[in-house]
Amino acid sequence: MVMDAAILVAAARGRSSGAVIEAAMALNLVTTERALAEARRRIELGMQRPDLLPILDGLILDIIVIDAEAIEHLISAAERALREAPAGRNSSARDAHVLALAWEAEADIWTTDRDFAGAGVATWSTPNLMRALIEPEKATPI
Repeated sequence: MVMDAAILVAAARGRSSGAVIEAAMALNLVTTERALAEARRRIELGMQRPDLLPILDGLILDIIVIDAEAIEHLISAAERALREAPAGRNSSARDAHVLALAWEAEADIWTTDRDFAGAGVATWSTPNLMRALIEPEKATPI
């Protein structure tokens, strides 16, 4: 399961840290170094909560962080897919690295965004993912 920056920030804030721990026991969690850096910036500069960085550092121990070079060959296609996705239509390609990693890992994306809709991967909200881990037969991505 590929995690975007918003999920990492929410976990550091305590909103979904239990969910990350729960998911890490059942799934391989991955993210990009860019998503991790974005989460760090949001926490430290945007929220002005550098005290949460050690929490993020602790959570990231259970998450595989992928170097940008490993997915570089897919970034252009991911940017195009996000710009052209009918559901999002926001022309934002800033999360292309997350989509590229999902393609490379053949994985779904755990996110709070709808930016990935129509880009060819399933996305999961935290409540739906937790429900899927508890009751897999009732699981549906967002």
